Amino acid sequence: MIDFETVNRAALAVLPAILFRLAPGGKVLGREYVVRNPTRADHRPGSFKVNLRTGRWCDFATGDKGGDPISLYAYIENCSQCDAAIWLAQMLRLEDSGGDAAMDNPNKRPVAPLTEVELAAARAAVDPFKDDGELVSPAPADAPAMPLVHSKLGKPSATWTYRDAKGDTLFCVCRFDPLGERKQFLPLSLWRDTSGLRWRWKSIPGPRPLYGLDRLASNPGVSVVICEGEKSADAAAKVFPRSVAMASPGGSQAAGKADWAPLAGRKVLIWPDADEPGRKYAGEVASILHGFGCEISIIDAAALACMAPDGGHREAVKSWDAADGIDEWLPGLAALRKAAVGFAKPFESVATVAVSQRGDGPLPLFPAVPEAEAFPVDALGLTLSRAAKAIANKVQVPLALAAQSVLAAASLVACAHADVVLPYGQRRPLALFFVTVAASGDRKSTADNEALWPVHKREKALREEYDAAIKEWRVAFAAWSAEKRKVENNNKIGLDDRKNMLIALGEEPAKPLSPFLVSGDLTIEGLTKNWPGAHAALGVFTAEGGTFTAGHAMNDDNRLKTAAMLSELWDGKPIKRVRALDGISILPGRRLAMHVMIQPDAAGSFLSNEALRDQGLLSRALVAAPASIAGSRFYKEPQTIDVAAIHAYGARLLSILENEPALAPGTRNELDPRELPISPEAANDWRKFYDHVESQCGAGSDLKAIKDFAAKAAEHAARIAGVMTIVEDLHAKEISTQTMRDALTLADWYVAEAVRLKIAGRTDPRLIRAAVLLEWLQAQPECQAEFREILRLGPSQTRLKASAEEALAILTSHGWIVEASARPRIIRAIRGTGQ
Repeated sequence: MIDFETVNRAALAVLPAILFRLAPGGKVLGREYVVRNPTRADHRPGSFKVNLRTGRWCDFATGDKGGDPISLYAYIENCSQCDAAIWLAQMLRLEDSGGDAAMDNPNKRPVAPLTEVELAAARAAVDPFKDDGELVSPAPADAPAMPLVHSKLGKPSATWTYRDAKGDTLFCVCRFDPLGERKQFLPLSLWRDTSGLRWRWKSIPGPRPLYGLDRLASNPGVSVVICEGEKSADAAAKVFPRSVAMASPGGSQAAGKADWAPLAGRKVLIWPDADEPGRKYAGEVASILHGFGCEISIIDAAALACMAPDGGHREAVKSWDAADGIDEWLPGLAALRKAAVGFAKPFESVATVAVSQRGDGPLPLFPAVPEAEAFPVDALGLTLSRAAKAIANKVQVPLALAAQSVLAAASLVACAHADVVLPYGQRRPLALFFVTVAASGDRKSTADNEALWPVHKREKALREEYDAAIKEWRVAFAAWSAEKRKVENNNKIGLDDRKNMLIALGEEPAKPLSPFLVSGDLTIEGLTKNWPGAHAALGVFTAEGGTFTAGHAMNDDNRLKTAAMLSELWDGKPIKRVRALDGISILPGRRLAMHVMIQPDAAGSFLSNEALRDQGLLSRALVAAPASIAGSRFYKEPQTIDVAAIHAYGARLLSILENEPALAPGTRNELDPRELPISPEAANDWRKFYDHVESQCGAGSDLKAIKDFAAKAAEHAARIAGVMTIVEDLHAKEISTQTMRDALTLADWYVAEAVRLKIAGRTDPRLIRAAVLLEWLQAQPECQAEFREILRLGPSQTRLKASAEEALAILTSHGWIVEASARPRIIRAIRGTGQ
């Protein structure tokens, strides 16, 4: 039987080599292979493209398309999917995937396996640093001049420049109006590859900056007008000269890919196009901005489009926008402004009216989470990337979840052997903190079990050693105690003799170290008290993160001191505790890795906790919230290739665990890891990333909303690079350039993920408080309570009048509550979930 999934997965790994044989003569452009369609008389390349990462392919001229390498092979060779899978298996030397079946049929020709020459040529052609290059934004002073003409579309009819808060060029959007064809918009951005700096007709990765950031930064506190396109925004600026007119790149289909954080707290008027995409765009933008605390109004563009400049009524003009308004209403822009404001309605009122009219229930409290960028799993290095892919495939979990588990386990293993030396000379531990947001049933525990099996195996060996050693220790301790008492109670000896005899007796026999490396929970007191008798490098790994975030260590009394201790451990500082009863405890040379898997509800309150953010713990955590794949995880047998990859990964980690940790001389559990420097070229890449992130953390910039995490992004990258280096070579002398580039790719993903979660409002404390109050109200008899009961008995977050009123206002605007009575004031909730 042919294993289609295994064949497709193996084919993806060498897809360029397969394409070079099936459809020679093409080019690798970024992530795509572009070639003439070999199945038809295709005169020039451009229409037929294959995504080298996903295997999806399409001929945009004919509409032919498919989603994997097997369907591509069948299309080009004009054969069945079954035959295509068999021939691909032969090409890939997959003997146990049905490839031999072709030999049983004389009508089916054998296919020669890919050669090393073919594979090498493909690897050279898809060198990511040669072809993809690195985005350079903002453009430096030595950037080459922008191209004035597109090779196919000619000279643009209009160009809009996107600038950062300082006014520096980020990228451009050009409009083309080719004769007899539809208008086209192409982004123009600056990239660096092996040939140097050059402009490309290529979009930039998300989250993308807004059009008009320079004007926004120079007008603090001024209201904002949002339009779908740059041309409309320029027109709206003339209608509303006292406001800042802005747009998001990509128009109505890409609102979720823009970074709206710079508009936090602003008064915003949305002027959409007068069509259905415009209406949806306005709603999506308003939902996003609501999470940033904006005061939002939306112009009823359809109604405005039906109003003639003389005030009369006319037939609606489809897709009518601000630019059309300028053309029609000049010189009466004041009248257009008045009309537009008259047709504007507050977003919350619009939402409430829409709910009551449609009767389809309340609106979600939280806006839809923008789609996450694909986790760059190949950047984990050979050992860890193979393990993450294998765990994701075997357990059927999102790739980001598997990667978090694998990288966290690797951090625990590596941190006992080395510290990374940052380019400015300071050392940092390789211990990392991870938080993964996943719901019940998303197989969090199963994924962690696969990633931690070498740790559990090492713990088993330690327990066996401990069982034998503790017996010997008990005997030795009893003998030592008896001798000590004999010396202390001997009345026939003097002070000097007693001292000499006690010195000769020696210190109390050291109790064997506790045989554990990971725990599911911790408290400051427990850790401080027990760590002197435990191994120096420990991990907190739990798939029930709610028990940690809502447990004793994180209650109101202990939250800040727990966060402070965790932050100091992350920094590599010794634990210092001074207590009246326990005295002074100083524990140097300790390392703690952490992976907390937490459900979305608990994650919201934990990640939005202002005290934890101000203290700095949250900026030290690498957070991932992958979309659940529940409903698509149909049973399948574990694949041999996956089992082998997980075993190889585990064997590598186990071999590191079995090596003696780097201990300080004369100690048994005080680490003194060696220094792991960054190579000079890798350090240059690190500095560029550091400056790139820092440049986006100022007022009005892309990363201002997450500047606490962004400020540590470069350090996270250095630590990750150190972990990957130790995993691949325990005795490595330095961190290589390639490893650092991979780590920077990962750090960039974590920055984007932090921005994504911030945009979604899942860390907005106002929405969190409203959700908590809604849950409390729904639990009351008849789902209602008096307002004074909310202040007296309700959730602690809403017992102050101001916070309660704010939460009730949010719930009212989303249609979740009504006032059943004014005197006494009674609030009634609607059943359901606000998530």
